[in-house]
Amino acid sequence: MKKLNFLMLFLLAFLFTSCDPAQSLFFVNKEKGNAKVKLILNSKVINEELDKIKTGDSIVFHLKPAGTEESDVQIYFGMGTWRDSEIIEVAKSIKSIEIENDDNLIVYKSEKTITKLLLQNQEGLIWKTTININIDDNLLH
Repeated sequence: MKKLNFLMLFLLAFLFTSCDPAQSLFFVNKEKGNAKVKLILNSKVINEELDKIKTGDSIVFHLKPAGTEESDVQIYFGMGTWRDSEIIEVAKSIKSIEIENDDNLIVYKSEKTITKLLLQNQEGLIWKTTININIDDNLLH
């Protein structure tokens, strides 16, 4: 019994000390058709993670239909959980987000709406480690 208690204590300590989750932003196409995501960056704000993958002043992702291998994309922002202040900093570095499918185009073009989009799409069981933006009818209408 002592061995089991020690093992459980060890596993819990290991879980809470060595588990440094990744901060990620996902765009996931849940539609039957293709989707396009375009982030236009704010040149006045430096964001190293976004600057690494930009072309010119923007980042463009072409997502295949739901269920295919290329139906989602991840932007990695380092280790740790998302704090609201970090999400606000990411939102400041994005001038606009355009999400488009065959039928619709939605544009988030203010810091306020981009912040709201990111904050409302945080996920995580214990820690908020992921921002998961699903491209579906709910988002596009």
